[in-house]
Amino acid sequence: MYQVPVASGHSLQPQDSDVEATPRGSDTTAGQSSRRPLASLRLIATSDLHASLMPYDYCANRPNADLGLGAVSQQIAEARGEARNCLLFDNGDFLQGSPVADYAAMARRRRAHPVITAFNTLGYDAATLGNHEFDYGLSFLSEVLSEARFPFVSANVATRLGSSPARDETLVPPFTILRRQIFDDEGNAHILRVGVIGFAPPQIAEWDRETPGARVHTRDILASARAWLPRLRARGADIIVALAHTGIGPLDPGEGSENAATALAALDEIDAVVAGHSHQVFPGPGFASSPSVDPVRGLLAGKPAVMPGHSANHVGIIDLRLKRATAGGRRWQVVGSHARIGHRTDRTPTPALHQALVPDHRAALAWSRRQIGEAAVPLHTHFATAAPSAALELIAEAKADHVRKALAGTSWAGLPVLSSATPFRAGGRNGPANFTDIPAGPLRMRHLSDLYPFPNTIVTLLLTGAEIANWLERAAAIFQRVAPGSVDAPLQDEDVPSFLFEVIPQLSYAIDLSQPARFDGQGRLVQPNARRITGLSFNGQPVDPRQEFLLVTNSHRAGRARLQDPNADLQIVFTDGARVQSIIAAHVQARRRIGAVAQRNWHFLPMPGTSVRIATGSGAAQHLSELSAYRPQAIGQDAEGFTHYRLHL
Repeated sequence: MYQVPVASGHSLQPQDSDVEATPRGSDTTAGQSSRRPLASLRLIATSDLHASLMPYDYCANRPNADLGLGAVSQQIAEARGEARNCLLFDNGDFLQGSPVADYAAMARRRRAHPVITAFNTLGYDAATLGNHEFDYGLSFLSEVLSEARFPFVSANVATRLGSSPARDETLVPPFTILRRQIFDDEGNAHILRVGVIGFAPPQIAEWDRETPGARVHTRDILASARAWLPRLRARGADIIVALAHTGIGPLDPGEGSENAATALAALDEIDAVVAGHSHQVFPGPGFASSPSVDPVRGLLAGKPAVMPGHSANHVGIIDLRLKRATAGGRRWQVVGSHARIGHRTDRTPTPALHQALVPDHRAALAWSRRQIGEAAVPLHTHFATAAPSAALELIAEAKADHVRKALAGTSWAGLPVLSSATPFRAGGRNGPANFTDIPAGPLRMRHLSDLYPFPNTIVTLLLTGAEIANWLERAAAIFQRVAPGSVDAPLQDEDVPSFLFEVIPQLSYAIDLSQPARFDGQGRLVQPNARRITGLSFNGQPVDPRQEFLLVTNSHRAGRARLQDPNADLQIVFTDGARVQSIIAAHVQARRRIGAVAQRNWHFLPMPGTSVRIATGSGAAQHLSELSAYRPQAIGQDAEGFTHYRLHL
């Protein structure tokens, strides 16, 4: 088991001694020592960067001042300049999510990973791991982390589980203590011990179970916190900051909750929380007020907390007011706080960060612009949740073709091969620019990152027709129930992310929006008698519930399926460790010219006199012909920049 280090960093002056320092030339009088000093500490945090570093959209091949750590680096510098005592943290999911990340994982490099280069340059004090840090395997992750000049912490991810959380062999140290020299309001120097503990979604163990070299064990966040926090306090931590790569959920979540930030904040030992994972902004209007959640003042269970969005679109700032304690094990206590989301001013990268990232930026540009083939039709996801999409059909075709070739001559070769595909970029919390929009013409490496941004590996499952139907029912959970006769009813449920939607182009079916969802957004059965998927057929024949199929999916979806139904006996027929992105690239390179107009294999069941509203990106207008069956009408643009269309069912 790791021995927890006492680490030093950059923001405040690290100290090697526990003895308090006194400013040169000053005397400590009896009167001064009798007063309890007051001091301020600023915590600055980023989360869910997804390797967004420079203010550049590599998928679109153009600058974007709203993207990247570079765009907020001046804001970080300004926030530091406003407060004498500062610490800078990252809350995980920094390693995956952009062509820069794909390039760094594929290329033979002699430099540090560009994200770590950026963190080292900006002087981060500590960071935790998110679920996407494991996407490229543990060997790659270990190499990347070794390049950092600051500690990583995670208390609930282990390489081996012990008899209790405190006996686990954690992948990285569960916590660290940053020993820093701070200055109080009178200018006197003191030593402050800041305990930093990290947490990740426990679902990682299943999500990455089929990823080669990425097997880890996880614990429930709260169980791990209760085991490690007393030890962190016993080691001398004056204040404790939780870097929690988890969403904001109820005060009493169930075992293994993916959204445990509120419950974590309620633990006595925690003084401040940085939340993440769900790409939301807190404090902010996106959260409902409750006794345990104050979205105006930024409080979870009465403790200061921030969730700074994603892709460096925001920075979280927590200001703590500290008073010197006179009794007990803690030498400093939090007596006041203020949590907020920082506002950008200058979006130009700091000179130091720009200089550090230029070599990686240029290399990633060259890699991303390599042509691998040609697209015969536009490949986009503007309407991928409302109509068949050529982009999704390409993904499904490439996966199915790969598996057919691999299984040729085996006992599985006679079974029908189906393949699912997901619109990973389809708006939602990531904003109106979060759509794939590749024009017909040259197809380049950057387009692969656009089509398929995750380094998932191929997995093929043996499923029955009944299980296939339920697979599609879970995908249909993203839609709102629509009452007949409704006008401009929202098509999608805002609480269910669009990346949970999937299509299977080899099948034909309709979706009945008048029915309630059979499964909720977590994939749990909530309406056993409900069925949205109707007319399910294969090769023109109704699908027999007992008929066997091979479904080509990916490592993450296979893990999610196990979490959704722990009692299901999922049989994996084939997995060779090949990344889906590489499979698509090989498919394109072998054919050179790919893509065809999408076949209308699925549709919404007609509902005369009923219309729904769909939110899309600005480039959707040129593809309206694909929705002709629904007679689309433009409604207008909302405050976030989404363009809304009316679809007549």
